[in-house]
Amino acid sequence: MNAMIERLIAAHRLINREIRRELQRRLPDSLRLTQLKKRRLAIKDRLFRHYPDAAQFRRAARIALRRLHPALQEG
Repeated sequence: MNAMIERLIAAHRLINREIRRELQRRLPDSLRLTQLKKRRLAIKDRLFRHYPDAAQFRRAARIALRRLHPALQEG
């Protein structure tokens, strides 16, 4: 798999974590959430340019995640 794809998937996961963290705050910052969601969508768009087929994208994402987290190979 292309290293760029792996970096994009890692960035997408990081932004997802930031969004979840922001939503768990007592008073989430709606502007920050909007910016994070726009960044996440931009990354997703870049990923889908390389993998327009959703099934193919999911397979590539699983491979990348296994490389990033070897413990996930068991599941």
